Amino acid sequence: MYEAFFEMKYTPFINTIPVEALYLSDKHKEILGRLGYVAQGNRFAVLTAGVGVGKSTLIRKFVQSLSPETCTALYLSDSQLTPRWFYKGLLDQLGIEAKFYRGDAKRQLHKQLRLIRDIHNRNIIVVVDEAHLLDRETLEEVRFMLNTEMDSFNPMALVLVGQLS
Repeated sequence: MYEAFFEMKYTPFINTIPVEALYLSDKHKEILGRLGYVAQGNRFAVLTAGVGVGKSTLIRKFVQSLSPETCTALYLSDSQLTPRWFYKGLLDQLGIEAKFYRGDAKRQLHKQLRLIRDIHNRNIIVVVDEAHLLDRETLEEVRFMLNTEMDSFNPMALVLVGQLS
């Protein structure tokens, strides 16, 4: 009702607003620039802020800004994410059925990430939303994903998004 009165295209403060219609402050632009730097160099980043300030919305904007020809973005958000489900969730998004055992799924994911980077020449960006809920074991597995080939190769960029405590 008020949308028509104020000639609004979208209802404000809802999560279905298209990201191209979002207002970006200078701080938002800075964060997007830093996330782009992370994606280009297969780096690691942590994005934290308070509840409801738009972290996930900014991540949607970031993922949409990535070139579909050169980047593959994978997104996980699960309050009970275990190491096995971490690997399974990423492999599912790549269209691959994960092996049952965690170690097998981990090797399977490493192989797929290598193929995507070396054969298809694409950067992989993994975003784990609600990362403040990850347990220690899962955080260790995520860290091991970035520690490959005796710590000489990063197979992906990783962005952990979570709330400040």
